[in-house]
Amino acid sequence: MNDPSLDPAGFTTGSREAWRAAVEKVLRGRTFDDVLVSESLSGIEIQPLYAADDVSVEASGVPLDDNRVLSGWDVRQQHSGVDPATCNLHVLEDLEKGVTSVEIVAPVEGWSNEALHTALEGVLLDIAPVALAPHNDLAAARAFAGLIAERGDSETTGSWLGLDPIGEIARSGAEPSLAAAARLGADLAPRLPGAAVFTVDATCYSDAGATSTQEMAWALATGVAYLRALEEAGLTLAQAASTIGFRSTAGADQFTTIAAMRASRRLWDRVLDACGVPVHHRHHQIQAVTARSMFSRRDPWVNMLRSTTAALGAGLGGADSVTVLPFDNAIEQANSFARRNARNTQLLLIEESQLGRLVDPASGSWFVESLTNRIAQQAWAIFQEVEARGGIEVGLADGSVRSEIDHSWATRLGHLADRTESITGVTEFPEVDNDPPTGLAASNPTDPSGDGLPLRRLAAPFENLRDAADRAASGATGRPSVCLVTLGDLAVHTARSTWTSNLLAVGGVRTVGYDGDGAYSPLQAEVAFTDTGCGVAVICSSDAVYAERAAATATALKEAGAVLVVVAGDPGEQAEALRSAGVDEFWHAGMDVLDTLRRLHSTLGIG
Repeated sequence: MNDPSLDPAGFTTGSREAWRAAVEKVLRGRTFDDVLVSESLSGIEIQPLYAADDVSVEASGVPLDDNRVLSGWDVRQQHSGVDPATCNLHVLEDLEKGVTSVEIVAPVEGWSNEALHTALEGVLLDIAPVALAPHNDLAAARAFAGLIAERGDSETTGSWLGLDPIGEIARSGAEPSLAAAARLGADLAPRLPGAAVFTVDATCYSDAGATSTQEMAWALATGVAYLRALEEAGLTLAQAASTIGFRSTAGADQFTTIAAMRASRRLWDRVLDACGVPVHHRHHQIQAVTARSMFSRRDPWVNMLRSTTAALGAGLGGADSVTVLPFDNAIEQANSFARRNARNTQLLLIEESQLGRLVDPASGSWFVESLTNRIAQQAWAIFQEVEARGGIEVGLADGSVRSEIDHSWATRLGHLADRTESITGVTEFPEVDNDPPTGLAASNPTDPSGDGLPLRRLAAPFENLRDAADRAASGATGRPSVCLVTLGDLAVHTARSTWTSNLLAVGGVRTVGYDGDGAYSPLQAEVAFTDTGCGVAVICSSDAVYAERAAATATALKEAGAVLVVVAGDPGEQAEALRSAGVDEFWHAGMDVLDTLRRLHSTLGIG
C-alpha cells in the first residue's frame, strides 16, 4: 500500500503543551494530575509521558561482561543448612539442573567445619561459587575460608563469606564488633582475591517496610562503614572495595527494580571515586533477591508471577547474581517442585528470552533514565543525612533508622488498606472457599516482637482476616455470610455487586443472594434478605436506582432485623437521607478496607 497521507514527512512535531491540552479535553473536568500522575512508593512522581528533555543521561555503571553476554547472569539458589546432608543433596541437584551458584543459610547454632564439609561435598568452588547468607559468625567465615584453601580454590573462587556485622544489628539487634570482623576480613581478603568477604545485606530494611531509596541509602552507608573499617585494619581502599558484595531487594515493580539496580551502581561508583579508588578497581557485585515481603500465603501460585517480574527487573537492571526465592517461601520450607520453579524462572529468562545477552537494555529509555536519576538523587540525599548524623551504626543505635522504616511502612499500609496498591489473590480476586494453606501456624503477625527488624509481609494483615474467617467457617454455623440485596436488572447492579463480593472475599466472608436480576421493590428486597438468614445486608445498584428506592429498601431491611445495612458506592448528596432511612455505612473505592472488614468481623462475631 502506498498512501501519501501516511508519509512520515507530513507529520509535524507537537509540543508537550499541545499534547496536554488535547488530553485534558477528554478528562471531562477531572484534573490531569489526579488521573494520570502517580507516585512511586518512595514518593517519586511518575508522569504519563517522558521525552528526551526530561533526562540528563549519566553512565549507569553497568559493566560490559563477556561471560554474562555469553551465559547470562549468575543464577543463585538459596538453601537451608539446618540439615547439612540434605542441603548437600539439594545443592548438587540444583547445580546439575542449571543453577550456577548457591546461597546457604546457616543453621541457628552456626556452621562447624564438619557441617560445611558435608553441605558442600562435591561442589566445585572454582566454577560454582557458594555464598554464606549474611551473618556475623567469625568462626564460620574462617571455617569456610579454610575449606576453600583446602580445596585449592583460593585464587579462583568467587564465593562470598557473608560477614555482615552491621546488618546483624538490624536483623537481630545483636551488638557485634565491626573492628573484629574487619581484622578477619583484612586477613582473609588478600588470600581470596576473587571472593567477597563482606556482604552488605540491605534486604532486611526492605523486608521491614523501607522504600527502595532508603534501602539503597543505608546500603551505601554500610558499604562506606566497611571501607573505613577495612582500611583501618590494614587494607587499601581498592582492596577493601574488591571484597565487598551487595545483597539487594528485587521487587514486583519491574521498572523500579531496573532503575534501582542501575542507580545503585552509579552511586557506589561515586563513593569509590570520592575515595580515590581507580576505575578498574571499582567492583560492585550485586546479588538481587526477590523480596520476601511480597510473598503471600494465600493463593501462593501468584508468587510465581511476582518472582518472574522481580527477576526480570533485576536481570535487566544489571544484577550479577539473582536469587528467586521459592513461591511457597511464606508457607513452608521449599520442596523440590518449588526449587525447580525458582531456578527455571531465571533459566527461561536467560536461555529462551536471551535477556542475559543484553547489556543495560534500559539505557536510553526516557522513563527509566529519569527514574534512575531521581532514585539516585533521593537515595544520595538520604545517604548524606545518615553520614551527617554519624553513620549507619549511629542510625541503628539511636532508633532513627527503625523510625523511618516504621513511617514508610505506615504509609504503605495505608495504600494497601485503601487498595491503592493491590495484591492479586489477596486484596484483589481472592478465592474465598479455598482451603487455608498448611505448613504455617495460624498466628501471622505483621510486626513480630524482638530486637531486630521485623518481616512485614504485605499480605499478612489481610491474611489474618482470612484466617479468622476460616476458623469461624469450621464451626457449626459455617462460613460467615453477608446478604447482597441487589436492586434492578443484572446489568444495572452487577458492577457494584461484583465489587462488593470481591471486597467481602478479602475478609473471608461469603456473599449470598446475588444471582441474576435483583429486587424491584423494597418488600421484595426484604423477603429476599429474610430468606438468607443473614444479619448484614449490602444494597447494590446504580445511583439512579438508589435515588428511587434505596432509602425505602434500607428502612425495610432494618425492620426485618438487619443489624448492619450498607450501601455500596459513594452516595454523594444522598448520604444524609440514606442515613436517616437506616443505612449504617457506605462502602466505596478508596475507603479503608482493613478497618471496614475488621469492623464487619466484629459485627459477625468473628474472633
